Amino acid sequence: MSFDCTIERTGDSLVVFPEGDLDINNAAVLRQVLQQVLDRRDCAHVEVDMSAVTFLDSSGLGMLVAARRAAEAQGATLRLRAPGPMVRMVLEVTNLYQQFVVEEPGEAAARTS
Repeated sequence: MSFDCTIERTGDSLVVFPEGDLDINNAAVLRQVLQQVLDRRDCAHVEVDMSAVTFLDSSGLGMLVAARRAAEAQGATLRLRAPGPMVRMVLEVTNLYQQFVVEEPGEAAARTS
């Protein structure tokens, strides 16, 4: 399956929109995008909108944990937004759900309105 990533600025956040399987074949793509976002140092918050991520494996999980740590080291936050049921299940089973700030679907819209 193909994998794509786009970036948008929303208020004081940069939102990254990965789309497709976040697995061993694609984790490096998202890692590079997140590193570019963090290297900009022009935002306090980075959000990864997980709504279009169709699969998440240990490579994707490891990359997200490393990105969260990199953001924190720079004084920024990394949030996960709108994980689908499969992604949410993987985060919960691995006990990583509690390690991230996770916005459920609709929370971001309510926060900005």
